[in-house]
Amino acid sequence: MILHEVASIHNIRFSYSICDRWVGDYKRESPYAVTNALYFHDIDITPILRFLPFHMDYYDVIHQPVTHVEARYFYRIPTTGVGKFENQFLTPFSIGVWWCVFGILLMCALGLLISAALERRPQSTAYAVFSVVALTCQQYFEDASDAIVRRNTIARKLTILITGLSCLLMYNYYTSSVVSWLLNGSPPSINTLWELLDSPLQPAFEDVGYTQSWLQLSDYYYNKNNADAENVLKKRIKKKGNIILTSPAEGIEMVKRGAFAFHCETNSAYKYIAKTFTPRELCDLDSLHSIEKTLLFTALQKNSPYREFFVWSYARVNEQGIIKLIHSRTKSAETKCEGSSPRALALGGAAPAFIVLTAGCILGTIIMFLEKIKFARESKNTIIK
Repeated sequence: MILHEVASIHNIRFSYSICDRWVGDYKRESPYAVTNALYFHDIDITPILRFLPFHMDYYDVIHQPVTHVEARYFYRIPTTGVGKFENQFLTPFSIGVWWCVFGILLMCALGLLISAALERRPQSTAYAVFSVVALTCQQYFEDASDAIVRRNTIARKLTILITGLSCLLMYNYYTSSVVSWLLNGSPPSINTLWELLDSPLQPAFEDVGYTQSWLQLSDYYYNKNNADAENVLKKRIKKKGNIILTSPAEGIEMVKRGAFAFHCETNSAYKYIAKTFTPRELCDLDSLHSIEKTLLFTALQKNSPYREFFVWSYARVNEQGIIKLIHSRTKSAETKCEGSSPRALALGGAAPAFIVLTAGCILGTIIMFLEKIKFARESKNTIIK
């Protein structure tokens, strides 16, 4: 658009050439690329070429940035499926608090054991242990009636009262922390490219020049800090042979349907996200940085006779505010989730509760069979006698 303004000011026109990628290897027999076309004088100027300092010997650059590029992987946070195992079962209390809880319960059990022994209560050890367990579960345990117990000490009753109150307070602290985490916790997001590789999301890419360069060149990276992860992603994509290249409009539709992570330039993505996503769906949308915000320059042939002309023209349209005006007209604002909404807890997060339930059922079944065997033996001995 900036070149169109320059052309309208000076009454000139451009003849366009189409390349499938930006960066080439400067060999005539190689596939057609922007840098190769500049080097072999097939084109005079390219309006949006990423600034690559290590290629400066092959073309000239006008050091007036015309725009910038920034790309991300856009995806919709999965709300179905098992999900990763998140052990939030112990998180509300720190390790020190859990040790204190265990110590307090042990001390209460010891106090009940001494009180039960003074009362000459039958099976005093079992009474002390199961009483503490019952109070921890907000229940009450009684193994014998008052007629069997010879003494009812105030110490035992006071110990049960203190244990019940302590467990009630700890229960309130625990559940308050869990509820707060469920309501206010940030949604599960992908923070690194390695996590994206581990996720069930299938990568898709915007069909532009830098994507073609990324796919075709082994030493071309979106972000060199993620070089190892990008190499793994390239190999995985090429091995499966299902490279998805599409337009921003179709890519955002794929993101909305779920199961895809779409790599796209942010300005294009925000434009279609604003048209496609509802306010509720925006709360499920997230993104992962890929190409950090990078200035784009205009490149020309080496020793081009048009260099001074375009340097002067760019300076003029910049002073007149035309570049700033074009940016304001073409920039798409980022759309964000308004407020917050509770997120569903995946099976991986709720797994500890089901593990405890399963373990309790298995333990109860084993105890039932042991009691049945013991009862059968006692019945047999009674018959023999």
